[in-house]
Amino acid sequence: MSHPVVTADVAVVGGGIIGLATAERLTAAGLSVVVVDEAGIAGGATGVSGGLVRAFAPSDCDEDLASAGLAVYRKRGWHGSWPAVRGRGSLTFLAPGEREAALPRVASLLEAGHKAEILAADEIGARFPWLHTVPDEYAVYEPDAGWLPVRDVAAAMVQDAGPRLRLLRARATHLLTSGSRVVGVGTDTGPVGARAVLLAAGTGSTPLAAGVGVHLPLHTRAVGYCLFRLQARAAPLALPAVVDRATGAWLRPWDNTSVVLAGAFSPLTGVPASVRRDVPHQEVERVRDILIPRLPRLTGASAVGGVAAYDAMSPQGPASVGVPPEVDGLVTATGWNGGGFKLAPAVGERAAGLLLEAMA
Repeated sequence: MSHPVVTADVAVVGGGIIGLATAERLTAAGLSVVVVDEAGIAGGATGVSGGLVRAFAPSDCDEDLASAGLAVYRKRGWHGSWPAVRGRGSLTFLAPGEREAALPRVASLLEAGHKAEILAADEIGARFPWLHTVPDEYAVYEPDAGWLPVRDVAAAMVQDAGPRLRLLRARATHLLTSGSRVVGVGTDTGPVGARAVLLAAGTGSTPLAAGVGVHLPLHTRAVGYCLFRLQARAAPLALPAVVDRATGAWLRPWDNTSVVLAGAFSPLTGVPASVRRDVPHQEVERVRDILIPRLPRLTGASAVGGVAAYDAMSPQGPASVGVPPEVDGLVTATGWNGGGFKLAPAVGERAAGLLLEAMA
């Protein structure tokens, strides 16, 4: 191994929200951190995320992370310096048959100090008359949830980390090892030495892990973020962030005008891990058609922009923070399938704890 040109206690590969949240927690513990990402801070999928945050999560693996994550977002980060949660709450429409399973989860949120309730179709219609419902439909409403400006949150995390954090705009090419231990990251600008390494670079983590014998299967999934301008007379002035589990669609206010940001689950996988500042017409109309039954005012709304991007998914199940047994000094945090932002504060704290253990 050549002599490192950069050294730190921890090298984080990936300048997205998970990597930054972890880096901030590590610097708070007094460690030095180098974040390696050729696209810069929030330059990939994080930077175009919808930024939805809520405590309610339908899966066991995300429930505690989402609850803890919202608690941190609500207090504007660990130092009170992050942007405040925006919007008028979060409304998660349940898929048919999910109400019974949602009841204990909502009870857990209440015990944790969150505000949450399950609304029936008539209650939804009374509070949000511009949203269409059908009989026997239910949704979880969280008045203190909503959305955040993602890039502003990322910048605040970097600011909180202070001088112990160094940002290296470079492409990670391989992991450095000494015996069975990972001791840094090779980049196209030179080696980075570290006592431990976090892989949080989405699908870019897969080849890096494979180089040290760690199987980390991930693939990309297409995501289209579409902007629609509703007719001014029909602007939804009190629209919450909406997630529809039956269709995989979501939407939220874009700003204080009549524009909404919307997207829908895509079955298209294996797409390039890149961000395009436009959305194909076919995708715009697909998202519109999926959401019109929920928000009829999208009929005739003008498409005024958007972004075509990607998520990283794990074919083996839900994402997690892990310590591969094949090598020492390595922690992974990948495959969040578009849900990483709401979990990031809790994931970062967990990953930082594992990295501290890896250096012990």
